[in-house]
Amino acid sequence: MTTITQIQVKQDDLAITKTKLVEIDEAQLAQGEILLATDTFGFSANNITYAALGHGMGYWGFFPADEGYGIVPVWGFATVAASKHKDIAVGEKVFGYLPMASHLVARPHKISEYGFSDGHPNRKSISPVYDNYLYCKKDPGYNPKREPWQLNFRPLFMTSFVLDEFVGQQVNQASLILSSASSKTAFGTAFLLQANKAQRNQDYQVIGLTSSSNKALVESLGCYDLVFTYDEIASLPKQSSWLLDFAANGEVIAALQESLQAHLGKITLIGATDWKATQKPNKKALEAEIFFAPSLVKSLNQEWGQGVFLEKYALAWQHVAKALQNTMHEENFEGIEAMLGLYQKTLSGSADTKALNIVKF
Repeated sequence: MTTITQIQVKQDDLAITKTKLVEIDEAQLAQGEILLATDTFGFSANNITYAALGHGMGYWGFFPADEGYGIVPVWGFATVAASKHKDIAVGEKVFGYLPMASHLVARPHKISEYGFSDGHPNRKSISPVYDNYLYCKKDPGYNPKREPWQLNFRPLFMTSFVLDEFVGQQVNQASLILSSASSKTAFGTAFLLQANKAQRNQDYQVIGLTSSSNKALVESLGCYDLVFTYDEIASLPKQSSWLLDFAANGEVIAALQESLQAHLGKITLIGATDWKATQKPNKKALEAEIFFAPSLVKSLNQEWGQGVFLEKYALAWQHVAKALQNTMHEENFEGIEAMLGLYQKTLSGSADTKALNIVKF
């Protein structure tokens, strides 16, 4: 018998959590099922975004929970602890989308040389990209010595990677403005926009928007040509601009519209780091587009092939990891109490943004 420990969050009040224990008999797994044991996972503001958008975007559907509660999705490493699938061996190590729980019962299908997807009927998925689990031994982006970086950056940098491709195919603005510039997804994108500027024969400026408390941090990253606080929006250059919005704060977007007027040509809504914002962006009124990274991940995998996609991703990540190697530090959180403490700090916005959080049960 195995005891599964789950952290469940009240959907209408994210500060309320509970721990649930579920007993499972490995011998009773259905044919074709496996039991994944969570090794480690990362945790950041991105995971709070999953919870904040749980209803609107469907993130509560991946992992079933008690009525009125949800399990926050995380990205991490897991090992196959038991298997009733002929093609999945016990001991296989994978990386993928996991519940904030010690174990996950999965039903692998769509098996390839690189991994498999979870086709469990209890999984209410919003995208097959989230259902994919990579074999670490086949993943060109996996480095056992840099697991903490993969835990904390891989899901975020995957968005950065495909967003850079998306922008690169159509950019014709003088400025690319990134809100929530201190977020890992935003500055990962900024690094790639800078790295690929020359080959695109472009001369755009990459401009970061951030809070006053984070301005020094954002400037120290070296990936933004200019950095402004939200209070300094009126000082932004009056030139053709494209807003890549990671914050989802309607007041900030309104201030940008007021300051830039006709110079603000495009608005792309990407994330929701400012999940407490009282005014949310109105997509229709703004004539904005929503960027859903899994859709582009899927199309690029189809266009390039999964192997080429993973190789290109690995090269892009190596570039950014080298630039960031002296700016981040590792922090370990082991056990329920430590895990919940990190969750509450991240929820309140007081967690260390320079930490690579390594969480384990």
